[in-house]
Amino acid sequence: MNVLIICYVHPPEHAPTGVNCAELAEDLVKSGHKVTILTGWPSHPEGSLYPGWHARFRQTTQTEEGYRLIRCGHALHPRFNKFWKLWFYFTFAISSFINGLFTGKVDVIVSCSTLVFGPLTSWSLAKVKRARYVYWVQDIHPETIRNAGLISETNPIYRLLLASDKFICRHSTLVGTLTDAMQQILVARGLDPKKVILMMHWVDAKKIPPCSSDNPWRREHEIDLNKFVVLHAGTIGYISGAEVVIDAAQIIADRTDILFLIVGDGPLKEKLIARSHKYGLKNVKFLPFQGADVLAQMQATGDVGLVTLLPESGGSSIPSKMHGYTAAGKPVIASVADDSPTARMIRNGNFGIVCPVQDPQAIAQAILHLAENRSEAEEMGRRGREFFLSIFDREICTRQIEQILTSIV
Repeated sequence: MNVLIICYVHPPEHAPTGVNCAELAEDLVKSGHKVTILTGWPSHPEGSLYPGWHARFRQTTQTEEGYRLIRCGHALHPRFNKFWKLWFYFTFAISSFINGLFTGKVDVIVSCSTLVFGPLTSWSLAKVKRARYVYWVQDIHPETIRNAGLISETNPIYRLLLASDKFICRHSTLVGTLTDAMQQILVARGLDPKKVILMMHWVDAKKIPPCSSDNPWRREHEIDLNKFVVLHAGTIGYISGAEVVIDAAQIIADRTDILFLIVGDGPLKEKLIARSHKYGLKNVKFLPFQGADVLAQMQATGDVGLVTLLPESGGSSIPSKMHGYTAAGKPVIASVADDSPTARMIRNGNFGIVCPVQDPQAIAQAILHLAENRSEAEEMGRRGREFFLSIFDREICTRQIEQILTSIV
């Protein structure tokens, strides 16, 4: 096959969607397919170009992994503002369409979902190329932004976004989703159940093997070996409701043996820092996103991984940070809706504790329980690793996607 993947993020950006697309491209090449990725310039999540990079309208490289990478020009502006975020999506959509016209023969286009503009232009590109079109839904728009409280259902823009996304779903060859709950939402829109399929996210188990918590990364960041570390790692986005992490830290601030380690960036990070300073907390440590070369050591530093979501935001998706925790063999504490895919998965695999959504007292009590029952926590982590390997390992997921793509070409 000649496969074109359109995804606005790509390494060295840390966003799981970009990492997964790069790994999918690499594995497809190993199976004998030709792959091109259309992406943007490294600027996620802040919106500012990474140091050492110089953006232009088009840059084409042949990667060491064997796929062609085309970086497309787009707006560069801090994106923790709704207008500038939409402006980024719009400019990338137009640029990727124009650049996509010059990619040669394409059999199938895989497009990762963004707000309105990207799906429309990538679907149009598939029509021009006479290629099959797979719409890989990472977040169900516009419901995701509604659930984050950024727009209401009565807003005319919301209705326009919903109509646009329904159009793309109906006219796609296939629609890929991350969970069965997402499938149900899309089928409820009136889609043929046969065209809505699972295309799950994954983590490469070889990149995050269980390793010692006494490691160079931990020592570099002066994290005491005697601390019980509660790790919150990943994008700190609007739907995370991550302020509750600071509230939980405040409740057990007198436990000097417990450290909340928040690793990552996102639009809510400054609010979390301000909240931590307001409470005068000494048990919270903030660090930026970490490189892939220290990812395993960073994950190993945590004794438990923490997942939080707003009440309506976890109803369909599984936070990718949970994949990292379980790959590293760590138990998970999740403050999510009781009937969410995340909650069901934790219970099915018996590798963590599900707390009522946005309940800092329940989170604090769960942390204290695992801190005082280390052997139970370690056993949960072992079960989490086994559960992860059975479903979310890279080799399993990319092979499934290859079979899906070859079936429609």
